[in-house]
Amino acid sequence: MTSRRLIIGDSLPRSRPLTTDEFLWRAASDGTSFHTRLGPQLAAIGEVPEPNVDLVALAVLTFLADRTVRRPSKGWEREIELDLPVYDVDGWQAIEPDIARTLEILTADTWALHFRKRPAAKPQKVAERPKVDRVLLFSGGADSLCGAVRSLAAGERLLLVSHWDWAGHSAYQQRLARSLARRFPNQVQLRQHRLGRRATQLGGGSFGDEPTRRSRSLLFIALGLAHASIDPRVPLWVAENGYAALNPPLAGERRGALSTRTTHPVVLDQLQQLIAAVGGHGELSNPFSAATKGEMYAEVAELLGKDNAEKLLSMSHSCAHVRWAAGTGYRPDTQCGVCFGCMVRRSASLAAGLDDRTTYLHAAIEPNLQSAQLRQAARREILTVRYAGPRGVTAAELLSAGLPDDVSLDEALDVANRGLRELAAVVDTTADLARVV
Repeated sequence: MTSRRLIIGDSLPRSRPLTTDEFLWRAASDGTSFHTRLGPQLAAIGEVPEPNVDLVALAVLTFLADRTVRRPSKGWEREIELDLPVYDVDGWQAIEPDIARTLEILTADTWALHFRKRPAAKPQKVAERPKVDRVLLFSGGADSLCGAVRSLAAGERLLLVSHWDWAGHSAYQQRLARSLARRFPNQVQLRQHRLGRRATQLGGGSFGDEPTRRSRSLLFIALGLAHASIDPRVPLWVAENGYAALNPPLAGERRGALSTRTTHPVVLDQLQQLIAAVGGHGELSNPFSAATKGEMYAEVAELLGKDNAEKLLSMSHSCAHVRWAAGTGYRPDTQCGVCFGCMVRRSASLAAGLDDRTTYLHAAIEPNLQSAQLRQAARREILTVRYAGPRGVTAAELLSAGLPDDVSLDEALDVANRGLRELAAVVDTTADLARVV
């Protein structure tokens, strides 16, 4: 089992060098083992309650382990042990099996966790959270953008909380936030947090590099709850279309490791229970759990008007392959058009009757000039969607990951199949199939 350890502040003896199994988290000015300007006490966020500070520490170590422990060349599952300091050792240790099970659902790995006493924090000047009615996780993607429009159109004061570990994501978040602020004056605040893997440890030594980011949603949610937990507490929205949240496998070979659970109802439900068990703030929900992405797009068009909706939604970023544009003459952040995120995005515009004004590499570049990587992905994804559409989603597929007690199986099946029909339509009504067969 591979171990990773989080060290807070100055608790590491100065005489011992850091290994690449450890991550030192101190104030940014003192040097930290990973990219961040956020200190371990979260003073830049505000007066965050101790349980929510602990949750962020857990999420940080999980994310860093996920990004530095390589997956095996054969298979997928890793065995990872985490060791971290918390304020309430007994409280967190009591729910360790539940945390491990939640992480297993999230990343398809086996986890074990050990907790030790966190050192007392030095007094710090803490930031004040703006007066808001709601916190929303804001990735720069279309789903979180739809959540922002719904909240703002209802007259709410909204705090957008963003995480990034690639500068392109940060730029999208800022542009969208500015656009929302112009449309909804005095209602929008944006707080961005960078946290990412360094290539090398302080003092030397190279960290591993694992490209998968299954645990990013845990870090994102923990940061959002930290903002929402400051008195007076407010609810957190995690906006994701119901189909993508359930993410039923498109084919038999996409079960398990290839079927992500980053915003699955089970994960969100279990996270609420875990933070509540240690006395933290865990009021979170997905406002679009019963909606397809096309239905979300249609709501934005109803609230803003068709032309405004098309302009705004096309400014968002949904692609999983942000560097495939290298050497093509297109911007480095140009979206591929054929990954799962792009396909669902395109299908949503079609279902809502909107013009998708996004530039996609797959459509913009002639097939004979496309990279082998893009051609192979296009063929794989488009043919998979083509064959998945008529088959539909089954109850067994949804129940394989479980459903919370308050989620109806019939309603989950309904939204999953509505979403799949939207996705299948984008292949049937475009030239995609002809370009890859």
